[in-house]
Amino acid sequence: MNINVIYPQIPAPLDRHIPGTTITACQILNDLTEQIKLQLEPFTKDTPSASIRIITAPIENLIRRITRQSRTQAPSANLNVILQLGASAQDDQWHAASGFTVTSQPTNPQSDQLSDLLIREALRILGRSAISNQAAGISQREHSTARFLDISSSPAVLATCLHIDNRQNADLLHQRGGISMLASVHAQAIRQYLKLSQ
Repeated sequence: MNINVIYPQIPAPLDRHIPGTTITACQILNDLTEQIKLQLEPFTKDTPSASIRIITAPIENLIRRITRQSRTQAPSANLNVILQLGASAQDDQWHAASGFTVTSQPTNPQSDQLSDLLIREALRILGRSAISNQAAGISQREHSTARFLDISSSPAVLATCLHIDNRQNADLLHQRGGISMLASVHAQAIRQYLKLSQ
């Protein structure tokens, strides 16, 4: 299994902090990505042909930057997973928006399949209280990301891994055990997806 990671260069003013701390979205996402890779390593021999691209994106308006960087990556991936953290504002205050959500690649059944697996694992590992309302449609702020997913030539999903400015979510995000749980959500879903798609 080949796992390619893209860490976009995020300008400092745009890298959001957990309120009242020096912990940033980039730090959390990078740690999460390394944990996902670590948890997938024992299974790399089982699926040698799988190529996974993991892209970290702390805020939505960096999609163009990420798209440009992903085009420069030589290896082609047969699965794209974009990780981001939600945030209501850059004001060092707590806000109410919370939860783990997944946006599927439009009109791609394989992307829908991976999205379903991610939600199922999130419910199992994080619990129902960590899941945002899945009945709602794609919000306006996610449209640019949905367009990015749509131009991908391989299955792609966007996972919003909780909200950095929600107190309960942040408590989980700045704990090593919490990051490990989030990594398990992704690693288990990816493993199941690869087995089903063989």
